[in-house]
Amino acid sequence: MTYCTSIAETLGAVQIGVLFSTFLFGILFMQWVAYFTSKYNDGWTIRALVYWVMILDITHVAISWEYLWMYTVDNFGNALTLYAAHWQYDSGPIFIVLTAAPTQFFLVNRTRKMLGRQHPLLANCIFGFTCVLGLTQVILGLFMSGSLLALDASGTATTQGYLKYVPVSVAWESVAIATDMTVMISLVATLMYRRTGFKQSDWMVYNLVLVAIECAVPVTIFTIGHITCVIASPTTAMHQLFAWSQARLYSNTLFLNLNERSKLRRGQDTTSHGSSNVKEVNLLSAMDRGAGRSMSRPQVHIDVTREEHYAMETMSNKGNEVDADFKSGHPV
Repeated sequence: MTYCTSIAETLGAVQIGVLFSTFLFGILFMQWVAYFTSKYNDGWTIRALVYWVMILDITHVAISWEYLWMYTVDNFGNALTLYAAHWQYDSGPIFIVLTAAPTQFFLVNRTRKMLGRQHPLLANCIFGFTCVLGLTQVILGLFMSGSLLALDASGTATTQGYLKYVPVSVAWESVAIATDMTVMISLVATLMYRRTGFKQSDWMVYNLVLVAIECAVPVTIFTIGHITCVIASPTTAMHQLFAWSQARLYSNTLFLNLNERSKLRRGQDTTSHGSSNVKEVNLLSAMDRGAGRSMSRPQVHIDVTREEHYAMETMSNKGNEVDADFKSGHPV
């Protein structure tokens, strides 16, 4: 009974975790295709970040496949391997933190740029606080992975040796959650603050807010799941249900934010070039608002034969010309 339970809690958890990570890698591959086919004119820093994350993902997924092969082929029928520590999993925190931290810095830097003009001190404080959390996360993750790999170097390490590193793991993942929440809350709050009241720009803001929430929620859920399993069952592989996919989720966050520009661009073009045969322009009320007067607001219905877009500040000047033509009897 104990032997069967160990297989389910170790090999079963590993298999599900690796397969789900591979599924996310397939989605991530489509994100890569979408990014490179969109031909964004990004600077060298963003391109370097893109290639860095791609290299980490490919390497980590390849290691996960080798890890599964080790269990199911090389050590098939060997029950002792279920209780042994393996370098493939123990190197996982390295890939997670080296993917998470650059993604978090990229997102919080966007917040700093958006908020910096109106509130530079607040923007720099948020950026500095997030960077401190991110660097702490990296240090704890690298220490965690380095300690486990040193344990593996003895050649006789077992999963019982993981017990003394549970506090380090909990501290690392707790700081990761704090960093993710800081990035998400600051980004969402900044975007909501930047609303203009115009339908098109607010549509873009709400889409970016939705992307920020959609990216933060899965990462947070998987991190909490990882912590919970580490605390509840540190000597089994139950925490690997979540651990193998964490780096993929951070990568997906990065590429989803980068590729969102295509959707916003398409939405902007559709809104800007939408055709209409009849448009309602309240010219007199526009002039009254500019002069600071309050009066009745008659409306003029104009039959448009060709589409023109005027800036809001020139509305009153256009209104004088249209009103003169209307009184003289010339068609508009």
